[in-house]
Amino acid sequence: MAPQMYEFHLPLSPEELLKSGGVNQYVVQEVLSIKHLPPQLRAFQAAFRAQGPLAMLEHFDTIYSILHHFRSIDPGLKEDTLEFLIKGVCGSGVGVYERSETDSKILPLIVVSRHSQELPAILDDTTLSVSDRNAHLNALKMNCYALIRLLESFETVTSQTNLMDLDLGGKGKKARTKAAHGFDWEEERQPILQLLTQLLQLDIRHLWNHSIIEEEFVSLVTGCCYRLLENPTISHQKNRPTREAITHLLGVALTRYNHMLSATVKIIQMLQHFEHLAPVLVAAVSLWATDYGMKSIVGEIVREIGQKCPQELSRDPSGTKGFAAFLTELAERVPAILMSSMCILLDHLDGENYMMRNAVLAAMAEMVLQVLNGDQLEEAARDTRDQFLDTLQAHGHDVNSFVRSRVLQLFTRIVQQKALPLTRFQAVVALAVGRLADKSVLVCKNAIQLLASFLANNPFSCKLSDTDLAGPLQKETQKLQEMRAQRRTAAACK
Repeated sequence: MAPQMYEFHLPLSPEELLKSGGVNQYVVQEVLSIKHLPPQLRAFQAAFRAQGPLAMLEHFDTIYSILHHFRSIDPGLKEDTLEFLIKGVCGSGVGVYERSETDSKILPLIVVSRHSQELPAILDDTTLSVSDRNAHLNALKMNCYALIRLLESFETVTSQTNLMDLDLGGKGKKARTKAAHGFDWEEERQPILQLLTQLLQLDIRHLWNHSIIEEEFVSLVTGCCYRLLENPTISHQKNRPTREAITHLLGVALTRYNHMLSATVKIIQMLQHFEHLAPVLVAAVSLWATDYGMKSIVGEIVREIGQKCPQELSRDPSGTKGFAAFLTELAERVPAILMSSMCILLDHLDGENYMMRNAVLAAMAEMVLQVLNGDQLEEAARDTRDQFLDTLQAHGHDVNSFVRSRVLQLFTRIVQQKALPLTRFQAVVALAVGRLADKSVLVCKNAIQLLASFLANNPFSCKLSDTDLAGPLQKETQKLQEMRAQRRTAAACK
């Protein structure tokens, strides 16, 4: 069948490409043997030099076979395939790779992909025939599918190597990684993600009928990001460039490809199952809400957390810990954006899980500190602040000692940053004094620290010298004596 006639359907599993599912649907004709892969890859490269990215239409079976035999083929062939696909798919960013053409590791990687260079003109061509448009769409889907599945294959092997490192104490980790791949995979992830981001920033929707991009394509690109995030080492400092690249790729998907609902569901799932991801996802969501203008995603995520049944959370300590850490850190980053969704979380204050209570209370404290602070607040803002402080004070008597302790810590911060209204001083001091007799040593310790903060941050301390008070004291004493004299005179008259 001519390449312009068939349609490439993105599969849920690689095996689906071996079965015919409909009229004109592309099917892999043959899974090549390992010994035939090197010459077939060279044939693909030669075709690419002549035809450009559309060469994938006739050579997809070669890449599919490499993916099929990935664990068994030579590391050099894996790397050649990866770098060739980067060139063939989306190397639009000059400077992403600063390598020599003669570098022995870089097959024909020259950084600039003809496909991504050609696409803007193709997308603007109003005379483009249906068959040509279909060919470019098939090539785009094939190229992206091949590159992303190759990325995921490398990542799977790397994750297994990392698990081995835990058993072996981490010695020689870099050497084992290079032995598995032939190069350091962790250094290659970020450029690939950046290239995919640049591709998504093109107006590629015009390749689809009615300019509506199929959900499977968006899921393909975003899915690899979420799989990369599942790697526990993603939170390490050395992987910060990869985290940032993932965040920006997903940010483009959110703003241009209607990825909001899918992202919300995925974030909730990942918080429940991967403890290392709370700070990573907070950084991502904060960036989307500020730099990408997607404030609504904060409300969507918080709504999902708020609707979680408290009884369900009490049975899922790992998930609850993830939600609590996420809310606490999110409040520190974007308290003003989160504040509009706080009402959704209030039910968790009555739930059984103390971590969720602590998270909601910590969020309230952050808003008092960063948003509801100062003397120039409007009446509505003052009412909200007072409600938050009332809630904090009430939980100073919580049944759980960890919550009582956390409340005292939060009030200590509020006092230290001079965000506690003067009218609240007496009540909060009384709370701290009462907690000195708490049965929990930790609560007593935090009560002492709160009282020490009051003494150190007393707004009247600079005015309490004997000299300053002597005059007012004498004046008030004289008034008192005059009042007593008047009272005695009145009593005598009776």
